[in-house]
Amino acid sequence: MSIDITKYKTSTKPESIVTNTKDSSSLLDIFNKDIKLFGDQLNMKKKEAFYAEMEVLLKAGLDLRTALDLVKTSLKKEEAIFQNISDAIVKGASLSAAMASTKKFSNYEIFSIQIAEESGKLPPVLKDLNAYFTKSLQYKRMLISALSYPVLVIFVAIMALVFLLNFLVPLFGDIYARLDHELPPITTMVVTLSDYVQRLTVPVIIGIILSSIVLYTQRKKAWFRKWSAVILVRIPIFGGLVKKIYLARFTQAMSFLLQSKVPMLSAIDLVKKMVSFYPIEHSLENIQSEILKGRALFDCLSEYSIYPSRMISLIKVGEEANQLENMFSKISSQYNDEVEQKTKMLGSLIEPVLIVFLAVVVGLVLVSMYLPIFKLVTNF
Repeated sequence: MSIDITKYKTSTKPESIVTNTKDSSSLLDIFNKDIKLFGDQLNMKKKEAFYAEMEVLLKAGLDLRTALDLVKTSLKKEEAIFQNISDAIVKGASLSAAMASTKKFSNYEIFSIQIAEESGKLPPVLKDLNAYFTKSLQYKRMLISALSYPVLVIFVAIMALVFLLNFLVPLFGDIYARLDHELPPITTMVVTLSDYVQRLTVPVIIGIILSSIVLYTQRKKAWFRKWSAVILVRIPIFGGLVKKIYLARFTQAMSFLLQSKVPMLSAIDLVKKMVSFYPIEHSLENIQSEILKGRALFDCLSEYSIYPSRMISLIKVGEEANQLENMFSKISSQYNDEVEQKTKMLGSLIEPVLIVFLAVVVGLVLVSMYLPIFKLVTNF
């Protein structure tokens, strides 16, 4: 798809979404608004299905209202949303204006649909939006797949250890306290650890709850997002995987926008809001001003460690050959393949390691408790 959007940036047509939104006086304002592709609107899975079905139905020759009526039957939970869109179209509104009136779609989606309507290329744009959400869902699943299992196993191990040290070990500790026998070093160590845990469990739980509340309230602040990203990318094994997932999002979003002929500065501004990762967002803020001064994109990216040198070299080639959008697309595909392979590999290696870790933690406590009993039986 190749749509020149520069001529639409200052559109003021009466039927335009520009005059149908309260907060915008021109289409250019859309670039300055917050884009929430991953927020509390229609979720990505529903949007992926919506754009896929609309593209197929419109290509088949159906009109907008009929296509929306058919979409409603497959997305029943969101039927009211699409009914509102259909009603607005019947009253004479464009699809982009009808979508805007629901407040369930991001400004970028509405902007893309408006351009498609004015250029007569609605099915190709719907196809591209579907492809974008398909990729975004894929990256999200990869991230969850990479982190959820290890986090779950570690959480279960900690809960099991806390339970044993708070309830099982004290029972054995009381029994052994009445016996006039020296306990094995490992048993003494576990009993001592149990005493500390019993005293500290309640304060630690209260501290965790208070810390969680504070962090939740601060989660959107720059300092929190900065340091959480730093910690995340430095996690052994998983940090590199998370970094590649966000780089794949960045390159995929840039490819999507540049292929639509969005100007470079506008594309960078939109990507800042589409990629929810502080190091990339922060770097793009500075890169915008540097590009305005005449610097090349690859040169600006090279100043930030979040971008690998190999990626910068490929972007340099793309800029020099005037094929930047295709180069971003290829880089995105490469990262996607690498993430898939690494996720599968980690899944097959980490699972048995974590199971052994959990077994060792629980087994160590149990053995330490029964060891004195085994010694007494042996002495008898």
